[in-house]
Amino acid sequence: MLKTAPCGRKKVQEPAPTGESLDSWETILTVFLREKSLRLTDQRRKIASIALSHDSHFEIQELVREVRKSHPEISPATVYRNVKTLCEAGLLQETLESRSGVTLYERTESEHHDHIVCLDCGLIFEFHNAAIEKAQTKAIRAMGFFETRHQHVIYAKCDLIKK
Repeated sequence: MLKTAPCGRKKVQEPAPTGESLDSWETILTVFLREKSLRLTDQRRKIASIALSHDSHFEIQELVREVRKSHPEISPATVYRNVKTLCEAGLLQETLESRSGVTLYERTESEHHDHIVCLDCGLIFEFHNAAIEKAQTKAIRAMGFFETRHQHVIYAKCDLIKK
């Protein structure tokens, strides 16, 4: 389903994870937790299920509200600890900061992408540009580095809005 942003651009809404992808996250999380001598508790499973059902970027406070609404017995501290665990397991990632400076999270996708944040409406647009990736790789190698990860965020004003 396409949504039109307030700034006029169209954004593709990603589907929520299917049963198949939910099974795979449980496998990934279980293996990770075993390596750390931890268990996949019912609380972890519930938090992971809600976090990984997000189809876009989200703030941790939003996740806390959702978890508490469905499972009031789960404390905010437990949600915070488990978001850290989900990031360490490679299922979630810190993406960028909102306009107010709050860290945003998203599901880790197999395909790398970068972000454009519209300063007019606050929406986040994802993109991939092979030429940018190639230039970044060339620059870090020329400086003697080996990339482990990166975040590329462009903050921009929508050119569709008439001033």
